[in-house]
Amino acid sequence: AASKLHLLRLTFAGHPTHLPLFDHEVVFKTVKGTFHEVKAECLTPEAYDDAAPIFLHRVDRGSGVFEFLAQFDPLMTWVVALGAAAMWYRTSLAADQELDEKRLAFIRKEFPTASLSDVQAYMKAWTTFSRRRVIERLIGQNLQRVEVSKTPYSPPASPTMVDMKVVVALVKNADND
Repeated sequence: AASKLHLLRLTFAGHPTHLPLFDHEVVFKTVKGTFHEVKAECLTPEAYDDAAPIFLHRVDRGSGVFEFLAQFDPLMTWVVALGAAAMWYRTSLAADQELDEKRLAFIRKEFPTASLSDVQAYMKAWTTFSRRRVIERLIGQNLQRVEVSKTPYSPPASPTMVDMKVVVALVKNADND
């Protein structure tokens, strides 16, 4: 039996219009990889085995709009994980900056003759900014809106989309802080 798939629409702003598919690979691999990870972590083994992957449905050249198709339960689990990651990113970013400032002050105070390359190596070894986080990638691509179709998608009809405002508000707030 065919799975009923819902449409996920991610809208990014500020993309370079001169590029045919702006950062397609980053967005595609991030969504596809994190969708799999969320399914594996959050679903029971039986539900995981029954769940379909997420499929890239459409990317309009120069639009910044990516559309994916996925089953409702894993899709909503992914959207909730995105919202939680955005909230975590927002709170951890401030904490990380404060911690990095303390680390830098420590090495400058305790080792005033340390070379610039030594200080940089110390900071890279300890900083959380050197780690690539999924939410940073999506925020870095100027994620503006996350929408999910209200009912399973059946082309060619245009689906009614639900704007997942909580997710977007958290992402925008993280960018503005």
